[in-house]
Order: sequence, then structure tokens, then C-alpha cells
Amino acid sequence: MEYEENIPLTKEDLEKIKRILKGKKFEEFEIHPHFYRNKFTGMLNKTARHNIDLEELKKIYEKRDTIKKGFKRKGKKGNKYTLCYEESTNIFVKIGYLLDENPPKIFQAMRIYRKLEKAVSKRYGISI
Repeated sequence: MEYEENIPLTKEDLEKIKRILKGKKFEEFEIHPHFYRNKFTGMLNKTARHNIDLEELKKIYEKRDTIKKGFKRKGKKGNKYTLCYEESTNIFVKIGYLLDENPPKIFQAMRIYRKLEKAVSKRYGISI
């Protein structure tokens, strides 16, 4: 499987995405099957792939002021956006969005137990 490179969003692009999200209710998003797909078998699970259920996801989604960093990469129908919501000094949540589709979709949500700044600088060589 070939992955496209994640491109860090500029501050302006990140603000634009935050405005788009602010204008949408969580219920307007469709949950993509990938959100439930088992990464080893490819089968669909009844529970979320990364243990963040929809109720918790909605609470995180509504904390748009905690979005600290974002990335985009090419998808089949536009761009895939990954936004990093900072929960605490050592924990952040990555939520993946397909904003160019109608209806827009959420395809993943994953909690990372690491400082956001450290994770971004190690992976991309940039500071936030």
C-alpha cells in the first residue's frame, strides 16, 4: 500500500478548516467504514478501530479551539485532512476528515500519548 505524504497546513489553511468545522454540526458528518475496519483482518468491527467511540468523538470534535496542527494528503476524491486536537501536555487526538466529499466524512480518530510538538518535530522536522 502506498501512502501519500502528509503536508503540514499553513496557519491560514488551518484557520480556514476550523471555520468550515465551526459551520458544521457533528451529525452532518458520515462515519466512514474505515473508522470501524480492523487493521489486521480488514473486517468491519462493531467498535471503533482506535477505541474512541462516537460519543467521545463528538465531544472532541466540539473542542475546535484545541486544534493545534493539521496536515493534508491526496485522497481519491480530494484531500484527506488530519487535525491534531491537544487534550493535555502529553496527549493529543488525531481526527481524519474527508471534507471534499458530500456528505463530509470522518475516517479515523486516534489518541496519541505523546507531546504533540515532539511527535510533529520527529516525524516532519518542523516545530509548532
